[in-house]
Amino acid sequence: MEIITQFTDNLSFALLVIAGFLFALTIVVFVHEMGHFLVARWCGVTVTTFSIGFGKEIGAFVDKHGTRWRFAWIPLGGYVKFLDDENAASVPDRAAIEQMDDVQRQGAFQLKPVWQRAAVVAAGPLANFLFAILIFGAFFWWTGQNLVAPRADYIQPGSPAAEAGFKAGDLVQSIGGRAIDDFKQIDQTVWTSPGRTLDFVVDRDGKQISLQVVPELIERNDYIAGKHRRPTIGIRYAVEPIVAGLTTGGPAAVAGFEPGDRVISMNGKPINDFNQLQEIVGQSDGQKLDITVLRDGREIPLTVTPKMTTPGEKASDPTPRPLIGVLSTGRPVHWTHVNVGPIEAVGLGAEQTWTIITGTLSYVGDIFTNRQSAEQIGGVIRIADAAGKFASIGFAYLVQFTAFISVSIGLINLFPIPILDGGHLVFYAIEAVTGRPVKEEIQEFSFRVGLALILMLMMLGFYNDLGILAQWFSWLG
Repeated sequence: MEIITQFTDNLSFALLVIAGFLFALTIVVFVHEMGHFLVARWCGVTVTTFSIGFGKEIGAFVDKHGTRWRFAWIPLGGYVKFLDDENAASVPDRAAIEQMDDVQRQGAFQLKPVWQRAAVVAAGPLANFLFAILIFGAFFWWTGQNLVAPRADYIQPGSPAAEAGFKAGDLVQSIGGRAIDDFKQIDQTVWTSPGRTLDFVVDRDGKQISLQVVPELIERNDYIAGKHRRPTIGIRYAVEPIVAGLTTGGPAAVAGFEPGDRVISMNGKPINDFNQLQEIVGQSDGQKLDITVLRDGREIPLTVTPKMTTPGEKASDPTPRPLIGVLSTGRPVHWTHVNVGPIEAVGLGAEQTWTIITGTLSYVGDIFTNRQSAEQIGGVIRIADAAGKFASIGFAYLVQFTAFISVSIGLINLFPIPILDGGHLVFYAIEAVTGRPVKEEIQEFSFRVGLALILMLMMLGFYNDLGILAQWFSWLG
């Protein structure tokens, strides 16, 4: 029976991986190519093909303008092909251009002014960014914004924050002169600053204290990203000690816990943070615990004996440890909910998109300065795995993941690598300055170099994804 259940679970996740991956990538590719397509049409460029995927066609139709809209079997990208393109990589077909009549030449991409060609090329990545802004903005408008007080409720012993002199209850006011009003801003700053000295100003009992902290890379293991290293300083906010749910048949359920119970003490020690509860349980060595909970205004004493258990797959640490089987709401103690109007929501969406862009660029820069390793560079397998996991959490999470991928695809395409949009923009910039196009032989050679670089990045991503691939195959056995 257990084997059947495991097989069913694995099959369900496999279907989620496929569906989530196709959903996310198809939308992102469509948005990107639609950006190229719309601006090309606006500039009078004749578009012969709009393809989602590569290879053999699954289906296609031709619109009134003569553009062939096609779906292909290999769902790893797409392309827009212009009248004077030799292939899907937009290599100019010089021979075809020479044979064109005057009407055809009016729709040739390569014969358009340099600013129009640049606009067509830039439109793809910009469409990806705009899509992400609208998606993130829509969620802010729909759900509002939760602001968590930038309070260091817990300081990890021996962490950079502890060594820098942080105290529990310190309220972060600024980092590097930038005002901080949400704990998320602390995380974002730390994540993009490995090995860098950060100047904190905190409020401690009404006094402003200056502290200098250097984030360090700590290995983590979480449900979405798997094993990875992330910069941290060792502070966190308090989480309400409220039971959101119970593991069926777990020690807490057997002891009489109920969803909604607020834990107020354990073995006589006051509890103000769900993390405190977890720490006491983790240090219990399986000995019984006397716990008092608040339920409907009444204090109820309960006794529970932790059981050595392997946490679920979404846990950050899968090592077996004492657990009682209670789930946290994850809701911070010090937080406020703010309703957001449509204009403000778009602004927040733009801010979220910019954060992803700057964070990615910071990570790439840190790779070259040896502050970070390239282990987080992933490929198709990692995207598919993450898409499946987000889909398993909920469709809304998959949509937001799609927006994140859209930003990443747009940014990657702007890298100044020949064959990518950014490489073409570099050529157009040179042409605009010099007054003449870059020589064909130089462009051809650059495209080959660019293709080699892309293939190397793909190989690196595949290598980093081997752990995920091994996990997939382990499910088959």
